[in-house]
Formats: sequence, structure tokens, C-alpha cells
Amino acid sequence: LFNEDCMKFSCIRFAMVCVAAGLTLSATSLTSAQMTTQVYVPPSALVFHNLDSLSKAQVNWKALPTFNKKSSYTNKYTTALNLGTRICDAFVAIQGKDQNKFADMATTVAGLSGKLNANIEQSLNDKMFALVKQGKWTEVRSMLDDQQTTVKEKLNRLDKDAAILVSIGGWLEGLNVVTKSLASNYTADATGIIRNPKLVEYLIGEINGLSTTAKGNDLVKNITTKLGEIKTLVSVEKGKPIPQESVKDRKSTRLNSSHLVL
Repeated sequence: LFNEDCMKFSCIRFAMVCVAAGLTLSATSLTSAQMTTQVYVPPSALVFHNLDSLSKAQVNWKALPTFNKKSSYTNKYTTALNLGTRICDAFVAIQGKDQNKFADMATTVAGLSGKLNANIEQSLNDKMFALVKQGKWTEVRSMLDDQQTTVKEKLNRLDKDAAILVSIGGWLEGLNVVTKSLASNYTADATGIIRNPKLVEYLIGEINGLSTTAKGNDLVKNITTKLGEIKTLVSVEKGKPIPQESVKDRKSTRLNSSHLVL
């Protein structure tokens, strides 16, 4: 949960991180693989599937995110970052086939989107909830992809700053999920999922392109600093894994971003 007063860190969504996060969540969206200025942004589903495949043991997805249900914040920048994290966490809930957590996150995503005037129709969530009860997780993932793409398109028209921060929030949460898994279940091959300094450079560029007001937000400033640290940690020699110590639970070196999350 991103908070202005106390930050402790959460990538697809890797985007996301999912991993996406991209992270879960991506640099420009949490939905699909993209090539933007030669930066590959993997979809969260692909990242999480690959992590499952490369890990020594099956990933316990339910234990990785906080699945925080808070949907009210003091400003749109914090709201947008948290929207990104909740979208990523919704994808994680799908990966873990957790009906209750998915319902919590889908409801929270709708609340946060509404705060940014990118409203989600309740009927869409109702359809996803019905599919969840039937165990049709692939269809649920597809619907969530479509839903968050629509939200991102609305935000691109309404507020570019918010649109960028949603993507960054999702990416950071994806990174948080992936590195928390690696910290307790390290596999050298699996670190390739997050070994992408060009993507981090792209995200830094996105933040630098925010409005002066957005860049002046304390939370955004802290994330900007942390992205520089993350870039250093993922910039390893081609073909080499990210060292295990870089994903350990140590604030001085870890990629795990939970120390920016309250």
C-alpha cells in the first residue's frame, strides 16, 4: 500500500511486475507484451507463469501481496500508484485461484478507478465474479486485461500523470511479488524475469516526464530515487543471474520493494 507519510517498496505488473507485478503489472499498461522504444514489457500472466515454471517449488501466490482493500487517499498521485498495485494484486489472485482475494481486489480497483474518474461498470465486475465461481480463471484474466486497458485509455485522455503512475505502481508491485518469491525460493534462472535495466530506464524517463506538480509529490520523489537503485541492482552482465543477495530481505541491497509500502 503506497502512502505519503510512510513508504516502505512495492513491478506488472511484472507488469509486474508482475511483476508483473506488472508485477502486473508494464511501462505503459498492465495488459500485454509491448515494444516501446525497444523496451519489452512482458504481461503479468507470462511473468507469473514463468516464475512458477522456473522456481524450485510451486509459488505460494496467496502469501506474496498484501491484498490491501484501502481505496481512499489524500491525492490523485497516491491513488494512481495504489490503483496500479491493486490491479497487479488482482492478477496475482487469479494466478493463485483465490476467489475471495480476487473479489476484494476487483472491488478495490473499481473504487480507486472511480476516484480518478475512470469508472468501471459494476456489471463487468459481476460477470468476472460469476466466472470466478465457475472456476473459469482464463476468462477472468482476459476480462481483467480488457478492463484495465479500458481504465488506462480513459486515464490517458483525462490525466496523463495518473495514467503513468498507475503503470509504475503496477510494475513496482509486480517486482515486489517476484522478488519476495525469489527471496525465499531463489533460482538463478528465474532472476532473468527481472533482469531488464532498459525497462527501468524507461520508467525513470516516464517519471521525469511527469508534470512539475506530480514530480514534487513526496511519494513520487521517493520512488524516483528507488528506481535508480533498482536499475543498479538489475544491471548485471548479460547472461548472468541477479545475485541472491540482491533479493534478500535487506533494505540496503534488496530489490524487494516492501520497505516503500506501508
